[in-house]
Amino acid sequence: MNDLKQNLEQEDFGWGWSRANVIACAVLAVVVLGVVGWQWLGRGHYLGVDVSVEQEIIERASAKIDPNTASEAELMSLPGIGPALAGSIVSYREEFLKGNGGKGQAFGSWEDLQKVRGIGPKKSEKVGPFLDFAE
Repeated sequence: MNDLKQNLEQEDFGWGWSRANVIACAVLAVVVLGVVGWQWLGRGHYLGVDVSVEQEIIERASAKIDPNTASEAELMSLPGIGPALAGSIVSYREEFLKGNGGKGQAFGSWEDLQKVRGIGPKKSEKVGPFLDFAE
């Protein structure tokens, strides 16, 4: 047993390290990496996004927007609706209300969005699940 211990302590693995030092360092590295990995996985980082950001996306997606009352900023939160289309929706809505004495709704369903220049069947169907039409 003493011969084995002396052999382990005398063998040089670079930088003056013995085999025992190299093994101890390797075990320590594995333990540290294991703890760090466990913490990383436990916080949801393996998903590729921060969990708080994911929660915010879910909350925003579950909140529906009424295109008859929404601001341009709210409309831009819809998929595929940028500043130009949001402005067009608001302009169409204002013209509709102006022509009807301020009464009624410009949009009664998601299909009605196709009345706005630049919005076709595909885009109106894409935003449909995110819309709510108050009666």
